[in-house]
Amino acid sequence: MINNVYYLKSDMVNYCSFIQNYPDGEESIMGRSRDQGWRRFGNDYTEISLELRSNDFGKKNYQFDFSSALSPFFVFSESGANHLFDILNPRGQFLGVRTASKRKKFIGYYPTNVLSECVDKEKSIYTEYPKGFMFEKLILVKNNITDEYLFSINENISGVFVTDKFRKLVEKIGLLGFDFSKEIELS
Repeated sequence: MINNVYYLKSDMVNYCSFIQNYPDGEESIMGRSRDQGWRRFGNDYTEISLELRSNDFGKKNYQFDFSSALSPFFVFSESGANHLFDILNPRGQFLGVRTASKRKKFIGYYPTNVLSECVDKEKSIYTEYPKGFMFEKLILVKNNITDEYLFSINENISGVFVTDKFRKLVEKIGLLGFDFSKEIELS
């Protein structure tokens, strides 16, 4: 049974994160991910170059396991991806990334596990656009959430959600950089 749902996001105050370093004329991975509409990237995907962004205290280091700065495209440390492989692999796609890190490897991740009929449209506050909804207040229908760990929803072009079960696993393993402070209301 699902009791709590959170936005999948990283703690960018205390931990560093990645931004994309892309040349003029190349579309950002954020835009490309949104355009995918939760469908897998094809063989035309090319590895993207990532740049380390300092945390809010001005420190720059690779001491984190997760970055959501490019959401709905995420970056996991190789160790984090290995620990969560059984959850992440059937629910998305791992994609190559390049970083300047000499010791620690990172990998991109794009979720493709989309659920339908999860938005409580009567209680949520939103504006509908051609590619999806912009939510001022999102409320999900608890009984329609059929995944125990991680999912996206048709109506939201960039929001990815995780359950309490996912949060507890991340905390048990001790992965760094996750922020589970943004809880989603359920009806």
